Amino acid sequence: MGLFRRRETLNEELLRRAGLDPAELLGRSAPSPQAVAPRAALADSRPPEWAALAGSAVGPGDWEACVTVAVPGLPGRRLEFTALPDGDLLVGDAAAQADLSPLADALERTLAPPYRAVAARQEGDLWAVAATRIEVARIAFPGAETLELSRKDSWDELRVDDEPSRARVPELARLGERAGRDFFVKAERLDGDLWEVRVTAL
Repeated sequence: MGLFRRRETLNEELLRRAGLDPAELLGRSAPSPQAVAPRAALADSRPPEWAALAGSAVGPGDWEACVTVAVPGLPGRRLEFTALPDGDLLVGDAAAQADLSPLADALERTLAPPYRAVAARQEGDLWAVAATRIEVARIAFPGAETLELSRKDSWDELRVDDEPSRARVPELARLGERAGRDFFVKAERLDGDLWEVRVTAL
């Protein structure tokens, strides 16, 4: 994964043109565990762009936004990236030197970061790009890529990179407690102390 810092996201540009302060309204830091945005339910009706994505081996069919956009100069036939809360993009090795901002800008007309996205070349420079929202939290836990915390009947079990651990991660506990007394939380490191988190009630 590589980090691509966008100079200005589409949302920031629109706010600036309207005479508003993007930094004040959007913020520049990742949300706290209590402030992460929950994943939204899909709408029953899907726009025509979804048809362009069908059959392109992009992935699951539960995307929350999908657009087609012409972007010259992008490599390959399939690209994946993650938009962080501040608009920066995490890109895979296949697109390490490519500017994926046009794909993100097209998505962000209807879907705000953070999200995971997959793009598939349709024909020539035409790409279909789809995304789904993710939850992001700051967790101070160095030296690991995955964290899993389960709580059942007030008994906690933590696994760090699939190995049992006696460490304490209060951020994970706070996230899980949103779902109820018994829960399972999985966190995967995105960049630095930013983690993608999934919370499930047990």
